[in-house]
Amino acid sequence: MNPQQTKSSINPIAGGLTVLLAMALAVAIGWTGFMASDDSLYFAGADRWLREPPFVGDNHWTTRFPLLWSFAAMLAVFGRNFVAFAATALLWYTVLIALVGLFAARVGGARTGWIAALIAATLPVIVVNATTVGVDLLETALLLGGAWLLGEAGHGANRAALIRGLVAGMCFGTAIVCRETSLLALLAMGPLFLIGRPVGRGVLIAAGVGLALVLGGEALFQWALTGDPLRRYTIAFNHDSHIDRAANHEGNFLLHPAVDPLLVLLINDDFGLLFWIAGGGAITLFRHGWRISHAGPIIVLAAMALASFALVAVLTEKLVLNPRYFMLPAILAIVVAALWLSHLAGRWLWPILVGMLSINLLMLSVGNAHPRWEMEALIEASKTHPAEVISGDPVMVRRAKLPMEFAGRANIKYAPAAAGKLVVAPISTAPAGKVITRYPSPPTRLGAGIDALGLRRLVPGALHRRMFAPNETMVLVRTLG
Repeated sequence: MNPQQTKSSINPIAGGLTVLLAMALAVAIGWTGFMASDDSLYFAGADRWLREPPFVGDNHWTTRFPLLWSFAAMLAVFGRNFVAFAATALLWYTVLIALVGLFAARVGGARTGWIAALIAATLPVIVVNATTVGVDLLETALLLGGAWLLGEAGHGANRAALIRGLVAGMCFGTAIVCRETSLLALLAMGPLFLIGRPVGRGVLIAAGVGLALVLGGEALFQWALTGDPLRRYTIAFNHDSHIDRAANHEGNFLLHPAVDPLLVLLINDDFGLLFWIAGGGAITLFRHGWRISHAGPIIVLAAMALASFALVAVLTEKLVLNPRYFMLPAILAIVVAALWLSHLAGRWLWPILVGMLSINLLMLSVGNAHPRWEMEALIEASKTHPAEVISGDPVMVRRAKLPMEFAGRANIKYAPAAAGKLVVAPISTAPAGKVITRYPSPPTRLGAGIDALGLRRLVPGALHRRMFAPNETMVLVRTLG
């Protein structure tokens, strides 16, 4: 390992522009946008806060107040449209990338910070959650911010250290209000309290006070308006009474429950080569010295990431092995990888870093950018045939409610269609009648690029559907009658 100084000579403006370029490129490649899923529920909650405040929430998603408030602010600024959706998602993406970069810079120097920001900006598990309204990036930013504050407070018993601990606890409490699974990472505070290092017990007590202030305030809010101070927790722990382990197989390579969580980190599009690079880097740093300027924050983050990983791994009856539940381990891996890379000479650093970022972008480009293609086809059919009522699958009609409202149309209904009327359906299950329009699936972005270069013939046949037609072709049919 090159023992060169890790402080960066990169001009801050050039570094910032590079990170912004990486963010823009990653978001452009990985953009999905409106999913007609959790984001619809967040919109309903944010809209209620604008129209009928205060709103206590009526389901698992509309009690996540910090996200709802930021979403409501964007709706107030941009109006009730998808620009507000995008602005909310990109806001928390930007906050998290900035926080990761600054955290890494504090731990290992400016060069480490720039590298970490670039890796985070392109990491698929982060970018995928940056294109649609969701709680994952906000929750992760709050946990990371709290870990940083605790690590900076250290053993101090002075006023500044206790204030840091208090604010860290408030960050943790706000993260729990965003999603109760934050508690898993916070169980790491128990061992840290017993050890008394690297954070003093007084600071951890102050953090507990901060956490209690936030959670107590939320409980008082619920009690004042509903009479039940624990209402959010009743909703949270009963919204999914059981999750079938079969859901774990979606996008994961699994062998056995004992090793499956590790395989999610090592073999998954959402993480690329991150954990391989971080693992190799950690071994090298362990042998040659970490050369960390401020160890407290990364030790706290490591403890929280380990607790989160271990508990998600065993709670398969309440949580699936979804990559987004491993965000804290991913942030830790980003910082470790950046620490290692920042010590390498340029002839090693740039090929490895560029290769890593390229793999991240490649993983983004093979994702299905139109997972709701049936809904999109239904909306397009309603646009091109505004004088007729288009029938569609009831689930897709419900999902299309918000886009139709924004477009000012209401000409869709549940299938089946009456005789002689129009219906949108997958080509394999379409009813008998005259096909008016076909809606072939858009290719993945990598597939589109391959097509543009005229290289489709070089792609193995087994990959054609995944690459060039990830969704079934939809058809608009006029039924017989």
